Amino acid sequence: MNASNQRENALREAALGEDALRAAEALLALGLHNDAISRAYYAAFHFARALLLLEGLEPKSHRGVFALLQRHFEATGRLSRDALSRLARLQTFRGLADYDSRERLTADRAIEEVGSARLFVEEAAVVLTAATGS
Repeated sequence: MNASNQRENALREAALGEDALRAAEALLALGLHNDAISRAYYAAFHFARALLLLEGLEPKSHRGVFALLQRHFEATGRLSRDALSRLARLQTFRGLADYDSRERLTADRAIEEVGSARLFVEEAAVVLTAATGS
């Protein structure tokens, strides 16, 4: 993957993240809390992948995304520790929302997690814009 492809792939991945965040907000408005949390996680996940693609990194798992983001962005100060904490928490609640049929997450939890995803996306977008000029 060359620098031009890295930029294009990163921007496409970020567009998926933007769509997922819009979906999370719409699902929240519909009262579909578990689905809103799931889409909120994917909004952050796609932006995390976008950042990694800029570095020429293509993780093979969700855990890999987190580990590489920590090593290449949090450890270098390009992302805050809070951003990584948000991503980890979103991943935990996404697991509950998607896979635990006994777990109906509350409106308050959904509002908090969609807000958390929005903060992650905003911080990642600043890094992405600085790196791509877009």
